[in-house]
Amino acid sequence: MKIQAHGDGIYGVEFTRTADGNHVSSAQLIEFARALDQVLAKPDLRAVVISGEGEHFCAGRVGAKGLTSAADVQADLNLILEVNNRLRSSPVPFVAAVEGKALGFGCGFSTQCDITIAADDAVFALPEMSHKLPPLIVLSYFTTFVPFKKAFELSLTSRHFGAAEAKEVGIVTEIVAPGSALARAIEFARIIAALDAESVTLLREFSRRVAGLGDDSEARNGVATMAIALAARAH
Repeated sequence: MKIQAHGDGIYGVEFTRTADGNHVSSAQLIEFARALDQVLAKPDLRAVVISGEGEHFCAGRVGAKGLTSAADVQADLNLILEVNNRLRSSPVPFVAAVEGKALGFGCGFSTQCDITIAADDAVFALPEMSHKLPPLIVLSYFTTFVPFKKAFELSLTSRHFGAAEAKEVGIVTEIVAPGSALARAIEFARIIAALDAESVTLLREFSRRVAGLGDDSEARNGVATMAIALAARAH
């Protein structure tokens, strides 16, 4: 993970495993959480920009291998919740800059961001079911952004869909030319930074609470359910 200062209180966190499409391992989720902690502690913070190094945003999560107990699986899945909780508790908006692939964890995290700028040729997917793994953590918040039947269909089929469809269903805020998502995300972050900081914080907190994004109880239920199922499958 790389932390970047863009000026005006705008800080970026970048996924940096370019060689494999910026997949994130369990160790990298820990690193991501620590990077977010560093950024969220900045006294001048006004906005957080999330991006991926190279051609892709994030091609998904690679979980720990060889786990056989429900407790170990749950601990591994809880790393996702730890990262998501940083976004949830942030006093400032998160702006995602999506180029290329945003799959699995990448799709889910970009969906949760307050503003998501996507390149015209960006590709999204929730591929978990193709790996015999229901995306319960994502679904704990996905239907807040996406209508239920569309969210269920995308989760069920694991199909890839483009930026235009992602914008139509509520995942993407704005579509830009390929290669310009990060520049536009920083530009949008400067719009945020120019506003009254306290008002932005109050607006974000209230809006997310009203939308049902205020706690992670359903996500924790999803983790517990998945941990039991995956541990049973390992035996």
